Amino acid sequence: MSVPNPVNPTQGPQESQQAQSQTGPTGVSQQTNASTMISTMKDLKEKAPELYKETMKSVAWTIVRQVRKSARRLKEIQRKARQGNG
Repeated sequence: MSVPNPVNPTQGPQESQQAQSQTGPTGVSQQTNASTMISTMKDLKEKAPELYKETMKSVAWTIVRQVRKSARRLKEIQRKARQGNG
């Protein structure tokens, strides 16, 4: 996932603004910046397609991790139940 470089906290406000404008994520149009208002996922998809894609990947991986964790937990519960009954 492409993440912009963090802005150096020791820089002044103008230097910070310049660094931020130079290090935005790829796929973001020139009109999109830190003050761009995005209120829906549709807005995000239209205004910053690469960021939308990476966001969707992140959501998908979160779901995968949660499902795996639940599966491990269920497997452990079933194992303990078999030991208790056997």
